[in-house]
Amino acid sequence: MGSCVETPLVTVGIPSYNRPDGLRNTLTCISGQTYSHLEILVSDNCSQDPEIKKVVEEFAEKDSRIVYIRQSKNIGPLQNFLFLARKAQGEYFMWAADDDW
Repeated sequence: MGSCVETPLVTVGIPSYNRPDGLRNTLTCISGQTYSHLEILVSDNCSQDPEIKKVVEEFAEKDSRIVYIRQSKNIGPLQNFLFLARKAQGEYFMWAADDDW
């Protein structure tokens, strides 16, 4: 008798602030993982650089697992990390900074 084992959801939280090139590299690496049951959350800490939003939208058009959240004001790095942990829906969670490859 076979059993159906559900693959657990893994959330990757990516805090970002004014580093569109690093964010592009991080999203390329995370979205290209072979493990497909991912929730990819990007929290933009009220970046002054509009490229952050453009980078995330470019990836989200091709990958529905990516969710973009823009903070209405800069909440500081620690609170941005904690925000992502609270927002996560996955059984497992990890952070990937916008300069992680």
